[in-house]
Amino acid sequence: MKFKSFLKLVILAVVIVGGYMIYTSDFFESKPPALDVYMVLDKKFVKIDEKAYWNPEKKIEIAAKDESGIKGYKVTAKTSDGVLVVDKEVVVLKKPKEKIFVLPTPEVKLPDGAKVHYEITVTDWSNSHFFSGNKAIKKLDLTIDTQAPLVNVIANSYKISYGGSALLIFKVIDNSIESISVSNGTNDFKVFPFMKPGYYAVILAWPVQNTFFNGTITVLDKAYNKKRVAIPLIKDLSPKYRYSNIKVKDNFLNGKLNELIDTVGERSPDSFDNNKNKFNYINETIRNRDEALISKVSSDVDYTSMTEPIELNAFLPLKGSVVVGSFGDHRSYYLGKKLISKSLHLGLDIASVKNAPIVSTNSGKVLLTELLGVYGNTTIIYHGFGLSSLYSHMSKFSLKPGENITAGTIIGFTGQTGWAFGDHLHLGLLVQGNPVRDVEWMDAKWIKANITDVFMKAKNIIEDAGDQNKTEKY
Repeated sequence: MKFKSFLKLVILAVVIVGGYMIYTSDFFESKPPALDVYMVLDKKFVKIDEKAYWNPEKKIEIAAKDESGIKGYKVTAKTSDGVLVVDKEVVVLKKPKEKIFVLPTPEVKLPDGAKVHYEITVTDWSNSHFFSGNKAIKKLDLTIDTQAPLVNVIANSYKISYGGSALLIFKVIDNSIESISVSNGTNDFKVFPFMKPGYYAVILAWPVQNTFFNGTITVLDKAYNKKRVAIPLIKDLSPKYRYSNIKVKDNFLNGKLNELIDTVGERSPDSFDNNKNKFNYINETIRNRDEALISKVSSDVDYTSMTEPIELNAFLPLKGSVVVGSFGDHRSYYLGKKLISKSLHLGLDIASVKNAPIVSTNSGKVLLTELLGVYGNTTIIYHGFGLSSLYSHMSKFSLKPGENITAGTIIGFTGQTGWAFGDHLHLGLLVQGNPVRDVEWMDAKWIKANITDVFMKAKNIIEDAGDQNKTEKY
C-alpha cells in the first residue's frame, strides 16, 4: 500500500516536472514575433513611426522575426469614418524564422489628407496559448500624402561669381516638411526661416576649391515626396586667381618655422627627419587643423530662429590699408627645385601701420578668440544668415567669445603671430564655414545690389502677400 502511494507520488512528480520542462521549453515559448516597419526608398530602408505620412506609391515593408517560425499574418485597414479598405490574411508555409511582406495599399484611391488606420497581426508556430501561438499586433496611423512640395523662388542675387557669394529667398508650400537643403553641387547649405512661416533665406557660396556650380533647392516632405528646383543664378567665371611659386629659404626653416613648431607645442623642431617633413607639418597638418576649426566654429550657428532682413556695411577693418596677399592664391612651395608642399590662401592680407587698430564695420557676435597655429591670434565674428568674418595674425585681442558687438568696435590690433611675415591682417569672410571672395563684401555697391536690395525685394513681396490674404478674408 505504501509502495503504491510512493509510486503515485513519483509519477505525479515526474508529470509535474515533465510538464514544467515542456512548458518552459521552446515547444511552448511565449515570446511574440518582433515586428519592424520600413519604407523603401531607392533601395534604402527607412524605419517609420506608428504615425506617419505615406504616399501609397512608395512601398512599406513589414519585417517579422520569430524563433519558432512565422505561421501567418493578417492586415486590415479602415478610414477615419470606419470604411474597410484593406482586409488580407496570409498563411505562411515552411515556418520561416523571418518573413518580410509588403503592406497592402487601400483598395480605393484616397484623397490627400485622408487617414488610414492599419492593424497588422502576425502569429508564430509556438504551441503556447493552448497551441494557438503567440501574436504580435502593430498599429499604424498613416496620412495619405501624394503631392511633392511646391517651391517658389521669391528673390535672389542676379549672379554668383567663382569664389563668391549670393543670396536666395524662397517659399515652400507643404504640410509636412522633413528637410530643406540648398546645394552648390558640392556643398550643402542650411536655410534660415525668414520673416513668416514657409519662407526661407540662405546665403550660399561657390568656393574657389570647386570647379563648377550647380545650384539646387531640395525639399523632402515626411511622406518622402521630393521636389528639386534649379537656382536661377547666372554663373560668372570671370574671377581669376593667382598661382604662385615660392622658394623656401634656410633662414625660414631654421627661424620662423621652428618658432611656429614651438608655439604649437606638440613636437620639437629636432624631431623631424628632414626639412620637408618639418615644413609639411606646419603648412599642411597644422593649417588643415586650423581651417577645420575655423569652418566648424563659423558654421555652428542657430539655423532655427525666425530671421529678419539685415543691413550690412562694407567690411573695411583697416583704415588706409593696402593689399599684400590675394584671396584664392594657389601657392606651391619649393625646396631647391623640388616641390614640397601646396596651400590655398583663403583670405585677403592687408596692411597699414604696425599694431594698427582693427575695427568691425558691422555688428555681430564673437564666436572665437584663440591662438591658432598658422593663423596666429584669430577672432571670428558672426553677422547673421551664416556669414562670419575672420581676423588673423593679430598682436592682441580686444574681445571675448560670446560678446555682442556694434559697428565701430575695436576687434584687436594687427601683428605677425602665426605664419606671418611682417605686421598685417589676414581678413576672411566665410559663408557657413566656406571662405569666399573678400572683395565682394568689402564693396558697398556689391552688398547693396546682391544682399540689401534682394532682402528688401523679398520683404515687400512677403508683406504684400500677407496684406492680400487679409483682404481676401474680408
